Amino acid sequence: MENEDRRRVQVFSSHDLEGLRTFLKEKANEPVPQPASYMIGGVVRAVFPELCALRKRGYTLSMLVRIFAENGLRITPTALSGYMKKLDREAGGESAIGVRKGTTQLSTSGSEARRHLAMKPDVPL
Repeated sequence: MENEDRRRVQVFSSHDLEGLRTFLKEKANEPVPQPASYMIGGVVRAVFPELCALRKRGYTLSMLVRIFAENGLRITPTALSGYMKKLDREAGGESAIGVRKGTTQLSTSGSEARRHLAMKPDVPL
């Protein structure tokens, strides 16, 4: 009996639905509320376009970490790099992280590695 009471179907009138629709339309015209505080990942996400612009101008991760530190934020180069790579993948745009030219990343899966390995006959030196 207890489960039946919790699972009762909610029924709304058309008047309630129109009130909700009007409220949502009003909210759509308001600016998105900003959080009162951010975690470091949120900070990196918020300033990601600026970080990309600085990277394209030649700033290193260490320089960006120093800028963060000057503004009271502690982050390691490794963490900043990780956040930026993740955001870059999400954006699907040009890489903000320096990519080596002329290199390709090899697959490291076991089946791929086995396919490329071949036994070579012993050759005297």
